[in-house]
Amino acid sequence: MSKFRKPLTTVELVEIRLRSDSRDMRAVLREIRRLRAIVSKADQLERSLGPTDGAAAMIRDVLRAELDEEPSIAELMWTDLNVL
Repeated sequence: MSKFRKPLTTVELVEIRLRSDSRDMRAVLREIRRLRAIVSKADQLERSLGPTDGAAAMIRDVLRAELDEEPSIAELMWTDLNVL
């Protein structure tokens, strides 16, 4: 069981923003946007690496599993597929 709650989608974050338009909430949402950008870069980097084996492969498998659970990555993949 994860120590974190289920990740929020972009739609859920927009709904939160609409319910609470304080300066503090905008700062929190900007931080979330920044962290999502880091997750996106990690996803791009992992996908661009060549084949690995041993410990490196195990680390990549764990990273890939974590990234695949992120709504922001799924949303990016969906957007990429629908733009083509």
